[in-house]
Amino acid sequence: MTALIDERLISLNEIATDCFLIEPFALDSKWPDVRIAVKPADIVRALESAYDLGLIAGYQLTLAGMSR
Repeated sequence: MTALIDERLISLNEIATDCFLIEPFALDSKWPDVRIAVKPADIVRALESAYDLGLIAGYQLTLAGMSR
């Protein structure tokens, strides 16, 4: 995988771990059948965190492009 994809997966793993209060091993591809019950409010919070992360990344990329 490229470094960009790795960074995205790391970020999403951190959001899921924080918002859903699960251990990182539960997100491992070796455990594909693990089911975790989450509250709708936690899903909203995770989506907001991912959206905010995307805004920050887009802003930083825009600034990097302007400085060239």
